[in-house]
Amino acid sequence: MAPPAVEAPAMPPLAPPVAPSIEPAPAPDVVAPPAVEPEVPTTTVVTPQREWGAVRATVTQGSSFTIIGSDYRPGQQIIINMGIYQSDGMVMDEQVAIADAAGNYSFTILVGADLPPRAYGVLTYHADAPGGPEREASKTKAIIDVVAP
Repeated sequence: MAPPAVEAPAMPPLAPPVAPSIEPAPAPDVVAPPAVEPEVPTTTVVTPQREWGAVRATVTQGSSFTIIGSDYRPGQQIIINMGIYQSDGMVMDEQVAIADAAGNYSFTILVGADLPPRAYGVLTYHADAPGGPEREASKTKAIIDVVAP
């Protein structure tokens, strides 16, 4: 006798796989730190004038300041000195700035971190001014108060 026929059980048709649904987790209550603006260094700009005391600026040790001037001849040399105010003591070698095509100049002075806090004088004059009254008339001045940080 023949063995009974075995039939495979009927299988339902295969359905395409379904991805499980995943709900995003709630975001934690995180507060972002406030945006910090980068510190922009400020530059002290000084425009020396004819009279002592007409211009006075405060500058911190270790920073710098820029002196500016105008009404020079293009290419004219401007001599710049800095010393202890109301003294002959110089704290900077004589420097030279050159007037641009419009007759303007600018010159930046770095104040050493070790320069003692006190009042200093900046004196400028144009190099081709002869001595005497003409040179005096070309001089401009400013007082710079150097302070500790």
